[in-house]
Amino acid sequence: MRVFVSSLFLLIVFPAFSQIFSGRIIDEKGAPVPNATIFIYELKSGISADNLGEFRTNLTPGRYSCEASSLGYRREKFSISVEDKDLSKIIKLQETFYELKEVKFSGRGDKRGNEIMRKAIAKGPFYRYQLKEYQSEAYMKGTMKITALPWIVKNQLKKNKVNLVLNKLFLVESQSEIAYKSPNTYQQTIKAFSSTIPDEVDPGDYSLLLKSCIYDPILMGMISPLSPQALTYYNFVFKGIVNENGRVVNKIQIVPKKGGAKLFSGYICIVDETWNVSYAELTSSQSGIKSESKINYNEVRENIFLPTGYTIDYTVDIFGVKGVGKYYSSITYKSIEENSVTPQVIKKKTLTQKKCLEIKKDTTSTKVIVDSTAKKRDSTYWLAVRKLPLRDDEIKSYKSVDSLKIEYKKIETEDSVKSQNGGKGGTPIEQIIFGHKYKLGKKWYFSFGGLKDVVGDFNFVDGYQLGQKITLGYIKDSTKSLTMSPSLYYSTARKIVLWQNDFTLTYLPLKGGKLKLTFGSTTSDISSNSATSRAINSYSSFFYGYSPVKIMSKDYLELNNSIDIANGLRLDLQLSYQRREYLTNGNVKSIFGKVSEPNLPQNIYSPQFINHSALLFSSGVTYTPEYFYRVSKGGHKQYLHSAYPTFMLRFTVAPGSNNPVSSRFASVTLGVTQSIKLNIYSKINYNLLTGMFINKERLFFPDYKHFRANNIMLSEDDFDRCFLLLDNYNLSTPDRWVQGMVNYNSEYILLKHLPFLNSSLINESIHLHTLWLTETGLHHTEIGYSVGVNDMVRIGVFAGFRGVRYQSVGFRIAVPLLRNIH
Repeated sequence: MRVFVSSLFLLIVFPAFSQIFSGRIIDEKGAPVPNATIFIYELKSGISADNLGEFRTNLTPGRYSCEASSLGYRREKFSISVEDKDLSKIIKLQETFYELKEVKFSGRGDKRGNEIMRKAIAKGPFYRYQLKEYQSEAYMKGTMKITALPWIVKNQLKKNKVNLVLNKLFLVESQSEIAYKSPNTYQQTIKAFSSTIPDEVDPGDYSLLLKSCIYDPILMGMISPLSPQALTYYNFVFKGIVNENGRVVNKIQIVPKKGGAKLFSGYICIVDETWNVSYAELTSSQSGIKSESKINYNEVRENIFLPTGYTIDYTVDIFGVKGVGKYYSSITYKSIEENSVTPQVIKKKTLTQKKCLEIKKDTTSTKVIVDSTAKKRDSTYWLAVRKLPLRDDEIKSYKSVDSLKIEYKKIETEDSVKSQNGGKGGTPIEQIIFGHKYKLGKKWYFSFGGLKDVVGDFNFVDGYQLGQKITLGYIKDSTKSLTMSPSLYYSTARKIVLWQNDFTLTYLPLKGGKLKLTFGSTTSDISSNSATSRAINSYSSFFYGYSPVKIMSKDYLELNNSIDIANGLRLDLQLSYQRREYLTNGNVKSIFGKVSEPNLPQNIYSPQFINHSALLFSSGVTYTPEYFYRVSKGGHKQYLHSAYPTFMLRFTVAPGSNNPVSSRFASVTLGVTQSIKLNIYSKINYNLLTGMFINKERLFFPDYKHFRANNIMLSEDDFDRCFLLLDNYNLSTPDRWVQGMVNYNSEYILLKHLPFLNSSLINESIHLHTLWLTETGLHHTEIGYSVGVNDMVRIGVFAGFRGVRYQSVGFRIAVPLLRNIH
């Protein structure tokens, strides 16, 4: 009752002591000046005008000093007197013409732009740490609209969902309190929030720019034009000067030196002598999303210039998905406290603090608090805090929000059933064809692959493998799960049943605990390290009559446990028993009647292929110092990056028995791998491995050291981690070996300089892979070049050498995306 009375009092009394100040900002010809900012000095408050130059705010009676500004126009100062009625004002701005003559400028020569920015960059740390803390209020309004969808997306979404999203305006408004503490801690309290976007759609972090600083080295994930490294990546072109309120302001054009995908372009205005930013217009284009951010700065206190208004326009054009959007934000500063210590002291203190390896979601220390009443604010509340008028289409969006969200949620519920079926639909026929996942209560589920997975494999030994794989799972909570995945397939050529069963337990998610028990009677690749998957082998065998994978029969029982014993230090233990039998091809042909070569691998050591057994113990450790990580919402640890290499050590022992056809050997492998970022365009990764057999009393071919290789055109494996001109088995060795792979990846090497390939998604690589068998002195080397999209598809050409003698050349296609499909 008390809350109701208080709210009623505010609704009655507030309008009596507050009036609406609104207006329009135009140029000398009467055309609107879009994206301008009104700054009210007494309130330290910025108001962003919209694309029609219109604005609004609530002011209590009194006299106010104001300033209107926009890039390309002179700052206009004016005063207003607010009395007992609303006030509307037309504000006219004069276009600014930037002069090129030298006025109060100490730089010389043709590099004036770079000289000015060099001074601004040097002053950057001062402005970055100028404030100890501040309290501000931010009003934000954003709109977005999807204008086009490709037919494949329309087909997946179905007509009813397409009609709900296509060419519909979505609106979001928020009012937040932002508390900042140096050097990079933000607390955002969302006091009011209203949105017509369905709850099932994530609009992203619209307040990211508000919690950023242009003086930071990285701004919104890209190199800031005021970063210490800015002159490495940008050219700054001096465009002229203008006098603003007695200060000389330099207009600088920002020009990326090499491509703009990871860099800004646009303009920045730098005040002469103090070298602070007075205005910034930053354009970026990444992966089909182009954005233009305009930031107005005002002197909120003497010699303290802070952003008071933001405008962000963006367009989306990704694989036929097109859309537009716009965000406006107005900032009011409630309190400001300057730092009493120098930037050098702050940075030193930061460096001496204990390093925390856990990375939060934001690069800054950001805490977001949502007020319990944020989504319950009524129209009267919004009328008091809103800084921009609502347009007709925005009002229409609000009026239709309830029906839209209800309809969208209904469709999402239907699609949740389809998503368990790979998005193919939820009808019984579709479930039979494409498989399905069924919930069996709150914690259990059951799934099967459907008719599409009836053919598990095709090869010249088994013929067709016909059967099915099912999965029964138990999810105790977000930290523990248990799955059982039995499979049963019939070999049409060998007339036998192949089967296996996997039990997998995940536990201790912060340590990545995983315990797996597998057993069965099936066929397996003779190599334990092949780069040719069974799926690729099936395609090659079925269409071309060529089987790069050689197959053996394997009856086995295997137990594996892997867990982090410390941050970055992982232990893997494995115990297995295997009965191995070599197989010959059956009476099987490809679809075009071709017969494959014999199912026996060719190897330089000419090993004997004898049926045998093996009891194997294997233990391995990998260690990455200072491995940064993130904890997901489900409590799982996700490793991210480290400045140090990853070191690896593995021992494998087969103790054998009195049986002369049981394996008896011991081997050790050492390795180091690392990926090093050279700059924003380039990185280099290397993988160095060496190993030897300490004991090889009874060593059979499957126990040899096999190298990751693929000698056919198509592969699912990345080019970075395998040999592309080497047979899967030819150089497998029972002796000492050394392997090295070095890959240089960059956005600009050769073909990316062509305009039609100059996309941020595409990059180029140079590869150098080498293998040295020390006992025989054999040396195999591959050099290659590739271009493509990481983790999706790459094409490349490679040349192979034995020693220094040229051996072969090959064109290769890698489609890592197929791994997920299979």
